[in-house]
This record gives sequence, structure tokens and C-alpha cells, in this order.
Amino acid sequence: MNKKERYERYKYLTGLSAWEIASYKDKDNVVILNDGPSGLRKPICNEHTKQNEIIQTVCFPTPSALAASFDEEIVYYSSKNIALECKRYGTNILLAPGVNIKKYVLCGRNFEYFSEDPFLAGLLAASYVNGLEENGVGACLKHFAVNSQEWARTISSADVSLRALNEIYLRVFKYALKYSNPTAIMTSYNRINGVYVNESDYLINKKLRGEYNFKGLIMSDWCAISDKGKTISTGVNIEMPKSLLTNEEIDAQYGTCFNDEDLIKRDEETYNSLLRFKNKERLKELDLDVLYSNAVEIANKTLVLAKNDNHYFPLNKDEKVLVLGYFANHSRFVGNGSGFVKAYRKETFIDVLDKQNISYEFIECFDGDNVSINADKLIECKNRFDKVILFLGQYQEDESEGEDRKTIQLRKSQIDTLKMVKEVFGDFGVVLISGSVVDVSEIYKLSNSLLITYLAGEGQAEAIFNNLYGINNPSGRLPETWISDIYQNEHNHQYDSKDYFYTLYTDDVFVGYRYYDLGVEGFYLPFGYGISYSTFSYSNFSLEKEENLLKVRLNIKNESEIDGEDVIQIYVAKETSNIYRPKKELKGFKKIFVPKKTEKEVVVSLDIDDLTSYRDKTDSFELEDGIYQVYIMKNAKEIIHKLEIKLDGIIFEEIKSPKALIPSVGSETITLDHPLVLLYKNPIFEKYIYEHHKEIDLKPFYDLFPHAGQLAIRKIVSDEFLKISFTELKEIVDLINKS
Repeated sequence: MNKKERYERYKYLTGLSAWEIASYKDKDNVVILNDGPSGLRKPICNEHTKQNEIIQTVCFPTPSALAASFDEEIVYYSSKNIALECKRYGTNILLAPGVNIKKYVLCGRNFEYFSEDPFLAGLLAASYVNGLEENGVGACLKHFAVNSQEWARTISSADVSLRALNEIYLRVFKYALKYSNPTAIMTSYNRINGVYVNESDYLINKKLRGEYNFKGLIMSDWCAISDKGKTISTGVNIEMPKSLLTNEEIDAQYGTCFNDEDLIKRDEETYNSLLRFKNKERLKELDLDVLYSNAVEIANKTLVLAKNDNHYFPLNKDEKVLVLGYFANHSRFVGNGSGFVKAYRKETFIDVLDKQNISYEFIECFDGDNVSINADKLIECKNRFDKVILFLGQYQEDESEGEDRKTIQLRKSQIDTLKMVKEVFGDFGVVLISGSVVDVSEIYKLSNSLLITYLAGEGQAEAIFNNLYGINNPSGRLPETWISDIYQNEHNHQYDSKDYFYTLYTDDVFVGYRYYDLGVEGFYLPFGYGISYSTFSYSNFSLEKEENLLKVRLNIKNESEIDGEDVIQIYVAKETSNIYRPKKELKGFKKIFVPKKTEKEVVVSLDIDDLTSYRDKTDSFELEDGIYQVYIMKNAKEIIHKLEIKLDGIIFEEIKSPKALIPSVGSETITLDHPLVLLYKNPIFEKYIYEHHKEIDLKPFYDLFPHAGQLAIRKIVSDEFLKISFTELKEIVDLINKS
């Protein structure tokens, strides 16, 4: 292959613009990518530096809310609606869904992810992918892999055992790919065990391309490539949104890092992945009001009723209601960052009450850190209302891509208001607006009822009304454990040091409820928890093996006078084992509608392949021989019934505890993958800029450091913080090393 052809091929190893890609083999088939996952986030302009202005679309529930539905059909329906937005506005591939495991409770992007459990996250992600792919839009599964924190995400290494890597963090992708076929997969920023994912032959070729049989397009996250040549050989098709390197700099690695065969193979993969989008017609019309109604329908299924003493909910439309709290008249239903959507409608709960002609009064009570109410004002309201509802939650800036949260505690102004409301009224209900875990221990102790919304999209306000007034019977379940103190999980301590170069995944396979099953002091709401206005009973339990499936059967009866949905959860354990194991793991679930005073049979099928465990010795999943316990449960703490079955497998070698992890420490020699903070007011850096670029004012650059100092040095060029070349940046780093 001559140099001219190579140079032309390099053009198609990167984005043609911030949101456009194509293949060398078919240059005219330009494919448009845009962000999700809560709806279409499409910038008006394709230029990389002009991304702030986006079109208006309908905002659907976040993955955190969709996961709370425990309902594959509702997840499919949500992404099917988003596919219509994509086809109307010319987006071919939606950069969603994200399936990273919620290991770290403060991860700022948890609202974009499904769950702490790989089985639940993987199956729901597959439904999301199918909702797009089967309706004419490509899905991009992300971020592959072990991206559990936003802090130093372009530098840090997730140091994790091979067993935890395969059983927890890669297995979620394995599940998703088993039940769906996404057009693309996006790699993560971070290293794993010291190696950038983009450069890992084990992760890309052996696992993703080999074991998981993924044939589609692999792209980098935005500005995530460190070594371009290595990524071409390992299997990354496209670097987004553009390469930092010139053709000459890329070609310098030709013959050593990659060859002609690599270039041809990468383009064939890209060509085959994009072929389906050739000559795709756009929808000519789209009724956003219909999509909004669908968003409300979906949101109805995601809200979690966590407490309901003395049947405080549902409310009656004839009751006079006192509504308290900032979030009742300020809509907040999506997180910040690439997952943000410019919503079509932004109705508040107060707006909905007005439309429904409900008799109410509203007091804002707090805004930010300030309390704007006192007890005397509330006392004036006492005995004038039938019910009191207090809205609490996290603000938009509290949950965002790019930075982790600082705490799981609500602001003091809200806790002060909560206590004041309890003192004055005694009985009241709480609606909590949050896309991720917050401490609800005080709320749970002081209130009669608690409804958790996650971030349920722009239909959230109507869904809250529908659930509070019994138009919809709450059926959501928590897809993660809600703790009351970050240090209830000792493995959160590791984040205190804020090391740039590594995070030790010392919890191994004991992530989420697997850890809390070991015994934790203090208040928490378990994984899978949620209640209903209905009351259910269970009977006639049985378990049998049919080929490669286990069939769990039971009868469920709705004892109440209210139609409702329940979620049956099946966990599997192996009490006698040669290897260390979680006490139990989710391996099946089913949401079922049961009319009032009606009994139904439920069958939940478990794939025996999902009961296998990872063996370091063979780098594969195998079934351990012996007796397995199958638990039918309401959530990760409440057992309905226990069954057992003998399964034939192999005898595992004895490994009773995880091995110690060796941290991936950074090099003493500064590289472009060191933290940007090393350039902060560095005299060598400042001198170079002054001598070569007197037109550059460094003050705006320094102003970015509180938010960007943990990024990699190479991000100066990729994010266009400074108008200098990549070659110049290397010169600066070399000068600092020489000093």
C-alpha cells in the first residue's frame, strides 16, 4: 500500500466532523452520530467547538429510571420512541446506552447507567439496543469497560482481578451482546490494570471480538486515544471526534504498530457496520405531543414507592393538599453532560395540579442552601389541609458527567425543612427527585410515605401525579442499594486519596448488594426494593431443569382491591463451593400485572450458562459441580421461598479469597497521559507559551483547572484549551522532564 492511499485511509480512522463518520470503501455514505440516552441530544452545528446549542426533543427517562422499572418491555418501548426522534432529525447512530456498573456511589454519571448488577443492567441494555436497532437506528453500547468514576477518568487505571473483571464489569457487556446486536461499541477513557482499553489486545480482540463475537464498529470516546498506532492494530475503527495527530505522525507508526492488513480490516468492519444506513430516508413528520404522552406512560412504570405507612398515599382528588419544596415548581428530570436533553415540555408538579383542578397551596421552603420558610409560617397552615407533600432532591449541578458527586447527603436546607415539617404537621409524604443514591434515612424515619423518582424524563411531573393519586399503581424497584453513609461500604475509602493513576477494586466480585449481603450496619434500602398499593401473596413453588434452562414456577395472588404489578426476583447461590462467592446473585426477574383479587401462575426461566463462574486458570466461564440454592425473593433481603437443585459441572480448584492487587503506579517521567495539573503555573510551560505564542492569555486556561486539572495533558490539544500543536505540547513536556 503506497503512502498516498495510507494517508487517505487515515482520514476515515477518525471523525469527519464532531458527529460524522464514513468508511474509506464508501466515502459517500456519511453516517451521523449523536448523544443519548434520555432522548436525542443533537447539536445544531457539527463543528467540534460549537456544541452548546442543541435541538429541542422529548426527554425520556434516564437509564437509572428505566432500570427501576425492572421491565424489559418498557425499556424497549422507550428507545423505540427515541428512534423516531433520530429518524426525524437525521441521526443514524445514537451513542447509547451506557452499561457501566455502579460500583462507586458518588460517580457523577450514575444517572446514565442502569444498575450495580451486571445481569439486570445487561438484559435491560439489550432491550434498549433492540428498541433502536429494530426500528432503524443504530445503538452504541458504552463505555467498554470498568468506567466507574469520573475523577481522573482519562488517566486512572481500574486495577481489578481477572475474576471480577470478567464476572462483573465485562459480563454486563457479554449479557447485552448475547441478547442484542448493537451497531457500535464505544471504549472508555480509563486504563484497566495499567493498559488503556483502546490499546488492549485482551479486551478488544480476545474478549470483545473473540469471546463475545462482536462484529460491529468500535469507536473511542471523545478524545480518548493515547497511542493511535496501537489502537489501529488492537481493533478500534474510529477515533472520535478527530485525531490529534497529523498524517505524518500517524504514518511514523506504520510497519511497527500496524500494517496494511490492519488498515484494510478496520475499514471493512466500518464499511459493513455503516452499510445499512446508506440511503436511509428521514421521517418527514414527528408529533412531539404523542412522544410526550408516551414518555409519561414510560415514566409511570419507573417510580419507586419506598414507604407508605397507614396508606398515606394514594391521595384523593377531593382532598386539599399543601405542597412544599423547591422541586415541586422547578422541573428537574435529567442529568448534566452529554446525557442532557433540551426538553420539549418542562411541566412542573404544580403545573399538573393546576391542569387537574386540584385544591392546593404551595410554599417553596428552600432554594439551594437557603431556607425561605419558618415554623410560624407552617403553623399558620396547620389543620387547613388534608395531606402534606414535601418535594426534596438533588439539583442539576449535583449530577453530571465529568465530575463525581461530593456527598450522598441532601443539602442542610432540605433536612432542616424536613424536620420543621415533621414538627409542625406530624403526618406527611415525601417525593424525592434524584438520579442516584442519596441518604434517605431521615426521610424514611420522619415521613409517612416516600416516592423516589430517579430522573424520569419530562413526563416525570405527570407520572408523579399519576402515582400519588393512584391513577397508576407504583411498581418500580431500586436497581441499586441505597445506603445512608458512604462509608457503610469500606471500599469507598479508596476514593478519598484521589490518586490520579489508579483505583484498586478491592471489593473484587462483592459489588453492590453482593457486598451488603456480607453484613452492614446502619440504614439502607436493599437492591430490588419497592412496594405497591396492592398486597401480594405467593404459593405453589417448584423448580425443574429443562435442557439448559431452570424453570421456576409459583403462583402470585393480588389480595387487594387495587390492580397492581409485582416484580418476582430470582437469586442463585452455592452455599458449598471451592471458590469465594457472593451469598447470592440475581439470575432472573419478571414483572407481572395481577388484577385485584386475582391469582396467576408465574414462570421465570434461568439460563444455566448464567450460573457459571470465571476461572483464572482457563480464562473462561465454567459450571461448578454441586447443589445450587434458588431463592424466590421480593428484593435482595426478603426471601419468599428457597428451592435447591443438583447441577453437573466440574470440580473447581480451591480459591477461598481474592488475591491482593498490585497498583498501576504512574511513571516518574512525565508523559502526555499525566494530569494536566502538572502544567498549572509551571514556569517552563509559561515561558514556552510566552516565547512562542504571545497572543495566548493563560488566565482563561488556568480558570478551567478546578474542573479540568485531573484530565490528561494531551487534552489541551484535543479539547482545544490552547491553540498549540501536538508537537509543541510534546516539546513542553520534554523540557519539563529535562529540568
